[in-house]
Amino acid sequence: MIDQVQEIKDRCDIVEVISSYLTMKKAGANFKAVCPFHNEKSPSLMISPERQSFKCFGCSEGGDVITFVQKIEGVDFYNALKLLADRAGIELKSQTVKVGDAEHKADSKTRVFEINEWAKKVYQKLLLDHPKAEKAREYLRSRGMSEETIKCFEIGYAPDSWDFMLRYLQSKGFTAEEAVASGVAIKSERGKIFDRFRGRIMFPINNIMGNTIAFTSRVLENSPNEAKYINSAESAIYIKGKTIYGLDKAKLAIKEAGQVVMVEGNMDVIACHQAGFRNTVAVSGTALTLDQLKILTRYAGQIVFCFDADNAGQTAMKRAVRLALQSDISTKTISMPKPFKDPDEVIKKDPSLWTSAVVASKPSLEYWIDNLLTKSVPLDVTAKKQIAREILPEIKIIYSDIEKEHYINYLAGKLRVSEKSLLDALSKSKADNEFNVKKEEQVQELENLPILERIFGLIWAEPALISKIDEDFAGLEFDPKFLPLVSAIKEKQLDKEKIKPDISNFYDQITMALLKTVNPEAENALLIELEYLLLRLKSEKKENLKETFARRIKEAEQTGDKNAVKKLLLEFSDLIK
Repeated sequence: MIDQVQEIKDRCDIVEVISSYLTMKKAGANFKAVCPFHNEKSPSLMISPERQSFKCFGCSEGGDVITFVQKIEGVDFYNALKLLADRAGIELKSQTVKVGDAEHKADSKTRVFEINEWAKKVYQKLLLDHPKAEKAREYLRSRGMSEETIKCFEIGYAPDSWDFMLRYLQSKGFTAEEAVASGVAIKSERGKIFDRFRGRIMFPINNIMGNTIAFTSRVLENSPNEAKYINSAESAIYIKGKTIYGLDKAKLAIKEAGQVVMVEGNMDVIACHQAGFRNTVAVSGTALTLDQLKILTRYAGQIVFCFDADNAGQTAMKRAVRLALQSDISTKTISMPKPFKDPDEVIKKDPSLWTSAVVASKPSLEYWIDNLLTKSVPLDVTAKKQIAREILPEIKIIYSDIEKEHYINYLAGKLRVSEKSLLDALSKSKADNEFNVKKEEQVQELENLPILERIFGLIWAEPALISKIDEDFAGLEFDPKFLPLVSAIKEKQLDKEKIKPDISNFYDQITMALLKTVNPEAENALLIELEYLLLRLKSEKKENLKETFARRIKEAEQTGDKNAVKKLLLEFSDLIK
């Protein structure tokens, strides 16, 4: 087996592999890149002239091509070897690899990789060839998708069956529990296991090396009884906040363009690629995270956002811009040409309109300011004060003094006020140098907090926010430690003096993690964050509700219980009003 390990290393050139993850530059006889394993701006990761190993002179990480994949993918030796073997088109001959005195074995992650790869192949085979997938093929054709594009993005079709994929995987030697762990199956409250995806178009989500790690699925026809999109649950190999849809196919185009365009949906990514705009990606079933921003900076010096023009899209825009500013990452934002709602619509009308929109993109904070101005007619003193109150806290958290000065100047010009008046307004807030310094690890700490915990942290930081939360919030599942805050929500008031010291300290820790990325000095900053979190919570709750009722209705239909179907439809209709 050691010969096969060497064969894989020989077939996987370390420069080409690392270039899949980072932008490499020639440096004499060496290649260099910005190291992804510690925070830095200047390249310190070097590849040896013989192209056998890498070494970072900043954090001392180093090793061969297998070590690099282990480190950056967060997998063990065997799974790193398997990823490289798949890349090289080599099939591992054994489930155990012995190198020296060390023995490396396939584990649960290996099985999850294998299940997702099998599922992708089967779903695509069905879409391309099976008569029952004709409706799915018609839908994709109606969206202007070519067969070449369908094959390139490995799009598939999940049949309208409760156990098709489950039975198939079991025939390949996988267990039902492994199917659940991989994300293609789901376990009900009663312990029954069935296919997660049924009667849906399947979009594989790949890691940077092109291995399928999860799926996004779409219904063929919009229905109030079914969620429009359902994503795989997070697994041992799929972390939503660290995954970017389409990056495996876009990475070379991104490097060539020196720019990456981030859109909101899978279909937008595919439409852009089909039209030749291959430097386009999307987030993967979550709000934009710091990890995703940091990954994109490995490939391009310029990140361009494209958000929907609705309230949810603009809330997401503000949060993304704030995250970028706090992390000293420069971004631009596209203004969507009217009357189009997304890139797919623009490109179908005229691809040159999309090209013009990307070229005309503005620095994100300028876009934010201009967007506020269009909604503030007439621009009287009240409107000027409101815009300044919203934008000044964002300027305050900018890391670069030069960039701060630029935006003070820009805002002053747009509001037709003096720079001095804005600087005076900015200085009235307490200086918080620690907040202004980049805190990437602390930002990530917040990203890892569940939505409910972040909402509870906001309430603890500002009890007055309780009035903004509906009573049905208390009906959600939560850690018992938060029971006092749930009671406070019901009673519409919070008395911190009545909270036990150990619980109070726990709340303080949550709040400290939260306030490291939300400036407590900025007016309305906590309210804006709360509204964003409640919007996400409501959306997730609605999608889960749709999926649950869709399953129950289908079960009733299969048993022929028409009364139960009618009752469930009425109940569902009442719940989503």
